[in-house]
Amino acid sequence: MVRKLLPFISLGYTVVIIVLSLATISDISIIPDNNDKVNHAIAHFIFVGLWFLSFYFYLNKSKKQALKMAFISAFLFGIVIEILQHTLTESRQADYKDVIANVVGALIAVLIINLLTLSKVKND
Repeated sequence: MVRKLLPFISLGYTVVIIVLSLATISDISIIPDNNDKVNHAIAHFIFVGLWFLSFYFYLNKSKKQALKMAFISAFLFGIVIEILQHTLTESRQADYKDVIANVVGALIAVLIINLLTLSKVKND
């Protein structure tokens, strides 16, 4: 049952990130801004995790394919969001450090997924 919902959960999460990324900063005062880069890393960590599960379980991709697709999606998504912030908003600006934080979060997710799936294979 949950496997069938994975793409919708992933899409919903992606939409939330888009809205939060393009909203006027004063509109989202609930998010502390002192940890901006940490927030970027966490958001992309979750992004990779959700999309990996969607690609792996729902689309029946191999672990390697699902991880590659999730990472590339997160990388491109982060770049597109930065471009949109620069072009569509007046209260936001593009920042290459945000892209770096996004990539760090995505890479940590890939590492953890690899470690978790490796230990599962060894235990079977």
